[in-house]
Amino acid sequence: MSSTSPQCIFTEGQLDLPPGYEDRTLNVFKPLDPAGAVITIARDALNEGEMLGAYIDRQLQQLNQVLKGWKLESRQPATLGQPALPGESIHASYLREGKRIAQQQAVFAVDDRLVLVITQSKTAVLDNGDMATFSSLLESYVAR
Repeated sequence: MSSTSPQCIFTEGQLDLPPGYEDRTLNVFKPLDPAGAVITIARDALNEGEMLGAYIDRQLQQLNQVLKGWKLESRQPATLGQPALPGESIHASYLREGKRIAQQQAVFAVDDRLVLVITQSKTAVLDNGDMATFSSLLESYVAR
């Protein structure tokens, strides 16, 4: 692979992606405590000319259609790292196997195409400790 190929960097190393591929990796961080909240980082892409707010509107509409018992609780501004990258925070819940899953997401457009979706979820109400952990995680972001 040439050095101009897109790279996928992960904990164990990095790979040059083959031509025609883009990075849509998903990172999953599982708590040691089974009652803790799972954290995921997903990558997505804006449609051509799409702004972040429109992307989030579109994604929320899809979630409402496919997730049983979907409830949007709040949507507000959020920031990622320093200098602060503006985005949005979404608090919601849905039903999975009869259990309500609480979730907060923070969504950011890293550039005119790449979107990072950072999610925290668990099968109980997210408490102050969960909120503090998620806030610290967002503050710790450093762009490459």
